[in-house]
Amino acid sequence: MPRISYFVHGRGRGHAVRTRAILPRLANENLLRLYCAGRAYDLLGEHPAAEEVLTCSPGRGMARAFALRLRADRQRLRAFKPHLVVSDGDGPSVNAAWSLGVPVLAVGHGLVFRHAHLPRHLSVLARLREMANASSSSWPALRRVLVHFTPITPVTPGTMVARPDLDVSLEPKGRRDDFVLAYFRDDDGIEAVERLASRGHRVLLFGRPTRHPRGVEVLEPSREAFARALPRCRAVVGSAGNHLPAECAMLGLPMLALHRDGDFEQTMNARLIEEAGIGFGVAFRELDDGLLRRFEHEFDRDRSAIAERTFSMRPVSEVIPAAIQELCRPAARSLRPSAYAGADTSSR
Repeated sequence: MPRISYFVHGRGRGHAVRTRAILPRLANENLLRLYCAGRAYDLLGEHPAAEEVLTCSPGRGMARAFALRLRADRQRLRAFKPHLVVSDGDGPSVNAAWSLGVPVLAVGHGLVFRHAHLPRHLSVLARLREMANASSSSWPALRRVLVHFTPITPVTPGTMVARPDLDVSLEPKGRRDDFVLAYFRDDDGIEAVERLASRGHRVLLFGRPTRHPRGVEVLEPSREAFARALPRCRAVVGSAGNHLPAECAMLGLPMLALHRDGDFEQTMNARLIEEAGIGFGVAFRELDDGLLRRFEHEFDRDRSAIAERTFSMRPVSEVIPAAIQELCRPAARSLRPSAYAGADTSSR
């Protein structure tokens, strides 16, 4: 049975949510070690194969965290001797695998900026920056799975496109409650949700904001509660990420996607969200009453065509296991035993 070391980046919720969708099949078909950083461990930590690892995110201290993880990941790989390393946005594990000659499958939404055909109007400098960022967690990969909210065309060999799985219960058509759901990766959307509340909207904010927004109901970021609320809301406001826009597209929900100045990935995501017709994407500082009125006009528009287009894509629960199976056939036969020379097999 193939041995898989699966690393999940811990910033935001998308990495862990899509990993959870494929875990049953992965665990049944492979010997699995699941290494989770940050918020990924919050969601996946109860899985028997899960182990918490140091988070390596952009910002102060990243270089030191990367070096510590690289050393620790080499030890993990030497101990377990995997046939394949899968990295969902995790950089140190990819470099550790390369240093030991272990094949890599890279998964991620940021990979679209390097490996897919995208509109020309995106900022060249911003795209180059995100290409370099995505390369840190994918550069030696034999295969790549790009996770996106609308069909795109790969431009590099060995690259596949998938949509996230929709792991919420679909409500009967037309059954929606009169509230706006809000979620921000960095809990930085207080002013935006307060503006919506001041316009008479009931707003449910999932997160741990630094202060309680006026007129807004704040809920702990429970995945189960979020999954119950999402298909019942009328609209969504949140970070211009990748997973939440895909969920909005599949559920026919309009989204107001917001980002900070200087967040190049989310700035480009916001443009792509608008291009796909999923909603509006702007910087926090650009939010005004005129945009909110336009957003409100989208609440009851028929969005079935957008949902059908996104559902037409293959889900990650199909694409990733198929890619693992393909890569493990030759890997299991040809992995060099010398790659793990000097392995300490007494610990994981």
